[in-house]
Amino acid sequence: QIVLVSGHLDSWDVGQGAMDDGGGAFISWEALSLIKDLGLRPKRTLRLVLWTAEEQGGIGAEQYYQLHKENISNFDIVMESDEGTFKPSGLGFTGNAKARDIVKEVMTLLQPINVTDVYGNADGTDIDYWMRDGVPGES
Repeated sequence: QIVLVSGHLDSWDVGQGAMDDGGGAFISWEALSLIKDLGLRPKRTLRLVLWTAEEQGGIGAEQYYQLHKENISNFDIVMESDEGTFKPSGLGFTGNAKARDIVKEVMTLLQPINVTDVYGNADGTDIDYWMRDGVPGES
């Protein structure tokens, strides 16, 4: 069973947008680093993917999907961070009601930092393929 945690490098020019220029990649990397540092042993495989070419049409995400879609039943959830590194308030979620209830329960663990909201839908160029095929998604 696989939990996919991901982000991408955003800007492909030298313009503004520093809060969203790769922030999701670093957030995703740090999430797995914290799990390791805390000595936690996940029951599922945690897979970090740092996407490429999101702004050029999601080429990296499509390639990954094409290479791994035959094992889609092994993916329990796909997550993408793509809103910058601002103060979080919760997660967007796409999936069935039972999965949403599980996510809501997990989010209660974040009450001490006031990050408990579960919004209507996840949105992410890099995880859309998976969600269209029924894999729950968070962003």
